[in-house]
Amino acid sequence: MVVADAGNLTRAAKILHASQSTISLHIKSLEKELDVCLFLRTPKGMELTPEGGALREKALDILDSVEKMESAAHDLRGDVSGSARVGLQTSPVYLRTPQLTKCIKENYPGLNLQFAQNQTWAMRREVVGRSLEGGFFYSVDVPEDVKGILLDNTVLRVVGPASWQAKMEEAKWEDLAKLPWIWTPSECSFSQKLNEKFHLLGLEASKSMTADSEEAHNALVRSEHGVTVMRDDEAREGEASGSFYIWPGGYLEVGLYFGFHKQRVADPVVKALIDCVEKVWKCE
Repeated sequence: MVVADAGNLTRAAKILHASQSTISLHIKSLEKELDVCLFLRTPKGMELTPEGGALREKALDILDSVEKMESAAHDLRGDVSGSARVGLQTSPVYLRTPQLTKCIKENYPGLNLQFAQNQTWAMRREVVGRSLEGGFFYSVDVPEDVKGILLDNTVLRVVGPASWQAKMEEAKWEDLAKLPWIWTPSECSFSQKLNEKFHLLGLEASKSMTADSEEAHNALVRSEHGVTVMRDDEAREGEASGSFYIWPGGYLEVGLYFGFHKQRVADPVVKALIDCVEKVWKCE
């Protein structure tokens, strides 16, 4: 399941905390046992065969049945226990992880939280694939692949090196487009929001490089390689340290969501997570 959702062994190994060779051997063993080829090995990664896709649907049905049985057992016992795997796509402090942990300990002491860091787009795949009970992610639109609770609208600031203040302070979007941009992967909500903005203005940004982590963007801006967008709090911190200049001409917004599998709304573990996430974020 995880390999099918991740699309390649590298990502699957990271999610499962196992070596690629171990996962590959497990797949081969399963294919031998079932006498069916489950995956095609392509240059782009692992691709389900038609037979593999059909069996994946059967496996999802089995997982649904198991989860319903576990949910019923929890209800009979009257408690919530076990492990809750939660994905984090950005700073744990920004996501109020310490407050979430405190709420779970106080209200659901039998629940063991396990946090996993990953990118937004990978997070949603893992929630859909049931590798996670829930996860935080950004989205430009209301998500359709998972059930999502909107927690906040995250403000994104255009940020450049502090030494670029003179070329940025009076700049319009047209001027910003000509500067070298440190872009994010196409699956990233920040990238999608920027593309949307530039497209509406009939502009095309000068993309000098792409980086898929906030740490990389932070370091590249500090090293004067270009401009980018980042969370308002992160931008303010860099500005206070004298490393960043925040463009005063505007900002963008993306939704911050907590998501979980659509068919797990009644799962006691998922319900406990939702309860505490909503309390911490004071959702209406």
